[in-house]
Amino acid sequence: MKKPNRRIILGAVAALTLITGVTACGENTGTNGRSAIERADDYGMGEVNAPVTIVEYASLTCPHCATFHQTIFPELKSKYIDTGKVRFVFRQFPTAPARLAVGGEAIASADNYFELLDLLFEKQRFWVYSQNPGQALRDIGATVGITPEEFEACIADKENVTRIQEVGNHAIETWGIRGTPSFIINGELAENMATIDDFIAKLDPLLGETTITEEGKK
Repeated sequence: MKKPNRRIILGAVAALTLITGVTACGENTGTNGRSAIERADDYGMGEVNAPVTIVEYASLTCPHCATFHQTIFPELKSKYIDTGKVRFVFRQFPTAPARLAVGGEAIASADNYFELLDLLFEKQRFWVYSQNPGQALRDIGATVGITPEEFEACIADKENVTRIQEVGNHAIETWGIRGTPSFIINGELAENMATIDDFIAKLDPLLGETTITEEGKK
């Protein structure tokens, strides 16, 4: 695996700061409830008591994660999450060094976390490969009312770094996760989840449904 350069690392530090909400600076104050397996600082969508819970470990600088969120996640959401069958939880998986995953946590509150997550993945190439990724993210933050001072304050918050690092350490120690995106489905690591058909084949048996993949429809 190619080691990320300093420019990309600094960009990722800023990116996670944009996602969590400047007022909380990494603290989830959402009131939509949590499933039994969720951490206090998790962000989730879908029915809390859904029969299946998916936990995604992802990095905002990961191209494969961006591809998942842009091409697979919309169908996963409409078919399973919006229908109350699946609870979906997003967790940052920090890429070394530890501060890599702490950047994007300054834009979104609990109410629009996933909208801003989608925005950062959509614009990933813009800020990750920018000559000044920090400024690129400040520009994104400015579009939703985040001031430069608020942005810098969140980036400087060492508790953010520690919190994200702990999430990553737990993923490594519990499930042996080393790369992104990785998915935990009802407490078990699901491997080779590269297409919507992979998710359908995994989820439908858990839901007691007959699996009809997109390939099978053709």
